[in-house]
Order: sequence, then C-alpha cells, then structure tokens
Amino acid sequence: VKMCDADNHAVREAACQAVAELASKIGCHPQYAPKLEPYVQTLLQALLMCFHDESWPVRDEACLACGIFCRAYPEECRSELPLLKERWIEQLTDQIWSVREDAAVALGDALRAYPELWDEIITLLHKKLPSAKEQPPMTREQYKKHQNDINAHSEQQLYSCGSLAPKLRKGGAGRIGCSSCGITRPKAPWEATDGCIYLIRELVALEDKVTDDVLVPIIEELMDVCRVKHYPQSDDLRATLFRQLPVMANTLGKQRFKRVYLDIVLELIFNTLESQTESALSKHAAGQCAEELSELVGLAIFRGRLDDFQREIFDRVMRERRMMPKGPSKGDGFSPFGPPVPGGVQSGAIHPAIAATGGSIHPGIAGATHPGIMGATAF
Repeated sequence: VKMCDADNHAVREAACQAVAELASKIGCHPQYAPKLEPYVQTLLQALLMCFHDESWPVRDEACLACGIFCRAYPEECRSELPLLKERWIEQLTDQIWSVREDAAVALGDALRAYPELWDEIITLLHKKLPSAKEQPPMTREQYKKHQNDINAHSEQQLYSCGSLAPKLRKGGAGRIGCSSCGITRPKAPWEATDGCIYLIRELVALEDKVTDDVLVPIIEELMDVCRVKHYPQSDDLRATLFRQLPVMANTLGKQRFKRVYLDIVLELIFNTLESQTESALSKHAAGQCAEELSELVGLAIFRGRLDDFQREIFDRVMRERRMMPKGPSKGDGFSPFGPPVPGGVQSGAIHPAIAATGGSIHPGIAGATHPGIMGATAF
C-alpha cells in the first residue's frame, strides 16, 4: 500500500500490479478469500488514489485491480461503485488503446459482481458506439502534414514511458492528477468507439445475459460505424474490430456464430481486403480474421457463404498468408543479445548468425560461443 504512493511512477505501477495479484490469487480463492477481507478497504483506497495518477500505466493497473476486487468482494466494494463506474467509463475512451481495453475488462468484472449494472452499461454502449461518425474529417495527406509539422513538435518537453525524464506526478486527493495533466492530448471520438469494441467482447463473454435480440443490433451498428473512412485513424478502428471478432466468435460458439452473425460481418471484412486505400495493418488484420473465422465454422461452409468475387479474394489472401515467413518454432531460435532460453537450444549450440564466424560472437574472437549457452567458454 505504501508503494502505491511512491515517487517513482514505475514503482506505483508495480505496486498496483501486486495488489491485483492479491485480489486474483487470494481474493478469488474460496479458502483464503476471508483472510484478505479485513484489508480490502485499505487496498481499494490505495487503488482509487492510483486511479487518478498522471501515468497511464499506473491508471491501467489500478483499473484492472479494482475490477478484480469488485468481483472478489462485491459487498465490500459497493460503497465505492459510483466512483469506480465514473473512472472505468472515463478510461474506456482513453487515448491509450490498452487502457481502453483494460477498462472494458474491468467493466466486465463489475457486471459479474453487480448484474444490476447491465441496463446502464448497454445504454452507455449505444451512446458511445457511434462516436466515430463524429470524428472531424481529415485526409491522409493532412494527417501526415500535421504529424510532420516541425512547428507542432518543436520546443516541446520530451516524455518517456520509463522512470526518468520527467517524473510523472502522482494523482489523488490534494495533488495534481490526470484531470489537470498538461501533457495529454484531447480524446478523439473514434477512440470511444474503439473502447466499445473491447466492451462488446466482454459482454459477449456473459453468456447468460447476451441474447441475440440484444447483440445483433449492436453488431450491426458496429459494422455500420466501422465502415466510415473520412478520417485516417479509421484503419486502426477496423484493425481493432478484426482482431476482436474471432474472440467473440469463439465465445459465441460455432453454431450460433455461423447461424446469426457470420453474414453480418463478411461484407466489411472483404471490403477491407479488396480496398486499394486501406493500410497494411487493417488489411493484415482482416486477412487473419477471415482465416480464423473460416477455421471456426469450417472452410467449406465459410467459402459457401461468399459470392464469386469474395471467394476469389479469400483464396488469394489465403495463398499470400501461406507464403508469409513463419516465426521461429518453439525452441528453435534465440537472440545473442538476450538471456538464454531454458530448454530452447541444445547444450553447446551456436546461434545461426554466428555460425559462419567459426562459432564466435565477433569474427575476431575465434572459438568463443554465446556466454548464455551451457558449456560455453567464458570471456
């Protein structure tokens, strides 16, 4: 708890993560949960203080930890629920994508702890989901010009996500917090829609709550919002959608997804794959999404749902994906600049990059092997 108030924001982040581990490993354990119960309020207050931190990784960890605590100790946390809801909703539209995702995870935990929040969260989702349509129009050329405008980026303070220059200030009562932070840019409307995609993923996991009558209109509206292309970040939004769709599909199950949702999502996937203006990131995400969905519902069934043009695109994309270089297989590679991988290489093995040098890390050092490999000669 003391380290949640440390001067170094990296230490505060680690402290929040440690508190989250307590809630996850002890608070969710049927035998040991009562032993942590007397300390819940103290730990929760420490997390709430970090929830106002100026450092986004600290807020991120505090956000997740609060959700876990609510799930483990719903009655003990109920008094702080109004404040927690406010902070979770604010984080759902944060400028950092991982903060948005973790806020959605925390809201999912809150729904499991407090089912009465369901109507409120659905109302919030319908309100925030169309936000991307309100994004100010901007061409890619204008966006690049802004990004490369030397006047916009000169004589500005440099900030690091590490623990050095400058130290990020702590938030909380009586101190400067994120609400008065002078280094964050304004939130963009499309980021609210992006956060809603993660929230939908969490709602889908609540199988006893999400019926097709509720979910189908949400997915249809999501597809409609993600079609808009009047701003350059729309590619990022679609990439998020395509990364999360297979997760949702697997949660819904093969039969349900194939019967109700597959036809709803196909058009946007293949419009992205055939587009000449989409970014490589969104096209790659769309291709991977199509591949994973075809594996879920069955290749023959997936291709049978496509028209001739879409089938041609799908076959071409799958051929391209098969030709992509694969990553190193398990236990197949390691970096000479990193720690050794236990069991990943055979004793005395030499990295391929240095094999041509006679087994030395530097051509001028004959016979030397990687110092992290068992049996290597020390320098």
